[in-house]
Amino acid sequence: PQFYMLWSMFCFGTFAGLLILGQLSNIAQEQTGITAHTATSFVMIYAVFNWFGRLACGFISDKAGRKSTFFFIFLIQFICFVFFARFVTLLSFSIGTALVAFSFGGMLTLFPSTTADYFGVKNLGLNYGLVFTAWGAGGVFGPLLGGLARDLTGTYNVSYLVSAVLCLMGATISLLMPAIQR
Repeated sequence: PQFYMLWSMFCFGTFAGLLILGQLSNIAQEQTGITAHTATSFVMIYAVFNWFGRLACGFISDKAGRKSTFFFIFLIQFICFVFFARFVTLLSFSIGTALVAFSFGGMLTLFPSTTADYFGVKNLGLNYGLVFTAWGAGGVFGPLLGGLARDLTGTYNVSYLVSAVLCLMGATISLLMPAIQR
């Protein structure tokens, strides 16, 4: 069950994180009214906070535990996606982008260590490789839904709602994860 829980959480988080990254410039232009040139700055913001999330969440998970950190990350993403359509000023859009990027980066840090916690390090390459297939699934369907939703409805709101629901499911699964036996 731990594998299926990890895989689902990884897929849900990747879906949401890459949906935003894959469409970020277009979303920024539409929601804030900025030019394409200026919108590329949000890709840089995303990259910086993704990097920072990887460092910070590794440290946080070592202190607070994996389950708590996963829950916190998914909760941040859930809240951001509930409100993402309302991020129409440069400040609110910057904060929303930074929080999603921080959470996405942090999430990516936790999965290898959690895989090792559950299944040991002897076959970590294979085990994490199997868990990592969730990144591929989320990476295909997140950006795809973002683009399709925009094309069909004229907004990204449907994709935000789906991402919010998936992040809420990820938070719920994180609470249900069995304790790690050492």
